[in-house]
Amino acid sequence: MKKGFIVIIIVAAVLAVGVAAVVFSWKTDYDGIKASDIPVTPVNVGGQEVWPASASVTVPLLTEWQEKIPWAFDLMEPALGDYYYKHLSCVYEGEAWSAVAEPEDSAPDIEYPDTSLGLLGEVPFLLVVETPDTMAWAINLFYEDDKDGSVTPVPLGDGPGTILLDVGNYTMSFAGTLAGDERAGISGSFEYGVCFSIKYPDPVFSAGRAELAQGDILSMMFENVPDGLVPELETELGPAIFTKGNPLSPATDEAGEVDVLAVLGPPEGFSNWYAAVPIAHNRKPGEYMVTVSAGEIKNEIIVTVSEFEFDFQNMIIDTSVPSVAEATSSRAIEEFREKISPLIPIISEERYWDGIFIMPVDLGDEWFISTQFGEIRITNGDQSTSRSHLGMDLAVPTGTPVHATNGGIVLLAEFLLNTGNTVIIDHGGGLKSFYYHMDSVETEAGLVIERGTLIGTVGTTGYSTGPHLHFEMRIGEQPISPSMLFEPDAGLYSVLR
Repeated sequence: MKKGFIVIIIVAAVLAVGVAAVVFSWKTDYDGIKASDIPVTPVNVGGQEVWPASASVTVPLLTEWQEKIPWAFDLMEPALGDYYYKHLSCVYEGEAWSAVAEPEDSAPDIEYPDTSLGLLGEVPFLLVVETPDTMAWAINLFYEDDKDGSVTPVPLGDGPGTILLDVGNYTMSFAGTLAGDERAGISGSFEYGVCFSIKYPDPVFSAGRAELAQGDILSMMFENVPDGLVPELETELGPAIFTKGNPLSPATDEAGEVDVLAVLGPPEGFSNWYAAVPIAHNRKPGEYMVTVSAGEIKNEIIVTVSEFEFDFQNMIIDTSVPSVAEATSSRAIEEFREKISPLIPIISEERYWDGIFIMPVDLGDEWFISTQFGEIRITNGDQSTSRSHLGMDLAVPTGTPVHATNGGIVLLAEFLLNTGNTVIIDHGGGLKSFYYHMDSVETEAGLVIERGTLIGTVGTTGYSTGPHLHFEMRIGEQPISPSMLFEPDAGLYSVLR
């Protein structure tokens, strides 16, 4: 009996020590869990980190024991109940969590202020929301009307991502749920709140490259102009007007990715405007002021014009040839003045071109530009015939297809004594292209055509010494260099990049 009693005492003592060890471990574990140990995970709203305002979490206790002898805790769970865990209600105070006293078995009923992100941007605004995938999220966005104070839910589709917002004040709430392992992980919810505003855009004026050679183009944009206002400009450089829209939309960034905001364009009630100002071939080098205004908004830019070294050419031509004599006759000159001269100063208020201009013919490897823009040319050595060549001559065989350099409306498509088979296209905003000496015309006046449309074939009609296409570009009455339109870094596009 004594031995059995001793065994019982020893077993009881061991159990007591074990229980005491568990209780001590539990107490140590329980006391060691502090609010500051709870992980703090930010979300990203509109490029700014947002930290949680409050959390209600459950932290498992005795995790080592539960992993070693889970069967024992399974047996004891009905008796231990909530003693398996420590419940914490916390508020985030800028650096770490602080525990909040709460009634037993209930979460604190506390109002936490939203994090103010201030003015995020201008309408239309693409709000990018990023949340970590370690939690499940419930997100709500509300629009607050300044006029009547009403609050309206904003649909978010499938949850966080990119959201297009209109002007106004917004509040957004996040509830992140962390589902931990039954015995080894923290579980609970984290609450976030943000408020921010989106405003109407400010008008923005921008100019492209302002140091330009003779024959180039100054380009300008006036964005977010309220409807009803039309930007105006004053300059000595030449005639130009603003036309609505972006002629290179949708825009792309350096990596070739589409700029979504550029595709969306300005918000309702606003417009973007574009202008192209010519730097004529004979514009005197120096500085020129360009003044742009839209209502009470006024901007000025100084343009520096540099001299371009144009080549010289002595053109040999037999003026006794009947066709040449007819092409230079007084009747031919009068026809030119009647048919073409009235079209030159036209400046359409609408713009029809879009994208980079293209060469109207394919030069290939064996054909070439026989006369460049601005080249000083005399005929048969006679200095009195000196004049500037206002286009470029593309020496290609008869029958070579000629394509529209960009979209526009055909103003003229017919045979003239001096320029032969001729096509003139209005690209809008004052920009026009001229095609002379063609063998055939494959279009007609009044047609709306796209870039690359077939308009004729190369020939040698009118005042011409051989098969070629005379290709000319003008803004209003100012000739500009066609060769400066084929490269993306040309002045015409420099404000759009």
